[in-house]
Amino acid sequence: MTISEDVFAMGAEFPPVSREQWHRLVEGVLAKSGKPGLTGPEAEQALATEVEDGLWVRPLYTADDTAPAPGRPGFAPFVRGGRVQGSAVSGWDVRQRHSHPDPRRTNEAILADLENGVTSLWLTAGGSGLPVAALSDALKGVHLDLAGVVLDAGADFAAAARGLFALYTEGPAPVPERGGTGNLGADPLGLLARTGRDADTTRLLDEAALLAARCAEEFPGVRALTVDALPYHDAGASTAQELGLSLSTAVAYLRALTRSGLTVDQAAGQLEFRYAASADQFLTIAKLRAARRLWSRVAEVCGIGPAGAAQRQHAVTSGVMMTERDPWVNLLRTTVACLGAGVGGADAITVLPFDSALGLPDDFARRIARNTQAILLDESNLARVIDPAGGSWYVERLTDQLARAAWDWFQQVERAGGQHAALRGGSVAEWIARNWAGRSANLARRREAITGVSEFPDLGEKPLIREPAPARPGGGLPQVRRSESFEALRSRSDAFLAATGARPRIALVTLGPTAVHTARSTFAANLFQAGGIETVRTEAAGGSTERPGLGAFTASAARAACICSS
Repeated sequence: MTISEDVFAMGAEFPPVSREQWHRLVEGVLAKSGKPGLTGPEAEQALATEVEDGLWVRPLYTADDTAPAPGRPGFAPFVRGGRVQGSAVSGWDVRQRHSHPDPRRTNEAILADLENGVTSLWLTAGGSGLPVAALSDALKGVHLDLAGVVLDAGADFAAAARGLFALYTEGPAPVPERGGTGNLGADPLGLLARTGRDADTTRLLDEAALLAARCAEEFPGVRALTVDALPYHDAGASTAQELGLSLSTAVAYLRALTRSGLTVDQAAGQLEFRYAASADQFLTIAKLRAARRLWSRVAEVCGIGPAGAAQRQHAVTSGVMMTERDPWVNLLRTTVACLGAGVGGADAITVLPFDSALGLPDDFARRIARNTQAILLDESNLARVIDPAGGSWYVERLTDQLARAAWDWFQQVERAGGQHAALRGGSVAEWIARNWAGRSANLARRREAITGVSEFPDLGEKPLIREPAPARPGGGLPQVRRSESFEALRSRSDAFLAATGARPRIALVTLGPTAVHTARSTFAANLFQAGGIETVRTEAAGGSTERPGLGAFTASAARAACICSS
């Protein structure tokens, strides 16, 4: 049955409205709010929000906001997804991370995850993580022909890979000919970014190339290298910086693999890209779409075929946005981030447990993390539509702007000699530090709010205690979180409470009717409590606007007062 477009023309009963008419309405609102004199595009710009890297989010998008054609799903430039069917057939790959160093406990957690909807495993091995020799114990009872395994073994990736290959070919239940699926996690440049140690980078690149050759020949379902952008995101990089640095890393790996004898198509087929997904859902959607467009352009220049040009993406909910204080709000953050990653077309998604900033997650937190994806997939039907963001003027425009900003960063890295030279010379650290300094200023002034920490904090919350997580390698790029400065103030307040029996305290003296002082008193309470300072409200005697209740102030035991009125 074919229905005429005229039957369901949206808004057909309303007269057409021009952008100029909307501008006039905006001008009136701005004039009432104390910003007279702004007209036309100036009035519209006054409502725009700067995101980062010169990107602005406008208050209104129409068909006039054009962007390059995104193509069709599964076809270059892959903006709309790397697969024709998107995630509509089987959903995306639900990938859970495991970092516990005890192989027995890791195995218990892995089996529980696989029985309850997880489809692949991300294992931290080597160093202070799971011992490489214990991989077989951790994966006991796992059907390796069904569940993909992704390794994260740092400098020990070659040894970990050999252990996994042994399970594929020599274990108690050898995997069929296709040799399993997953990723060996070789990422020498990412390791350099995390540790700052460059002595072994060349050797590790050679080892990664050997693993890539073996995967291409013997294990076609396994990729050898991860282009991990998390070290840059975790250090405070902007979204465009994260994309540009990942692109430069991938190009460096292409050069290393083709020098070792692989064809350019084989080399591209050995790469998997890992990006952070934040609670800014539209920026996350645009990031993943822009990343595929950027890689498609590199593939076009390098002569890579369609299979290698379709970037494979693993999205991980951001660690920078996670909080130690009021960690329950992390459930909201990770849900929105997962939604953004799913709509953005990620092939695999990892939702970090809500308590991950506190240490090793418990069983409940892991359960909630995997159920977040299950609900979005099976109950919200998020994967039933291929590229649900496609055609959105806002998303298409933001994707284009982000891709252009990221390409500028990619070119800047290449001008600096490539990713290896930029890391070794300190340029990457300098660029990211400059960006984080600007963002930190916004956080400090609460222009970027952190719910539960800088906004609506609860000084009486009971802390969650978790086992310490394995120490991450240090010496390279820093690891930051948005909330850490506020949490340091809260920790000082806790220490003061433990030492004296009371927190630092300030009285909020409200003058006049409630409608007069509520805005100021609410603002002040959030401000002081964000720093761990307890607030006590005292009203003026009889609601007077002239004389505060001195007795109430004295009884509050506060040594200072903040007067809140009109």
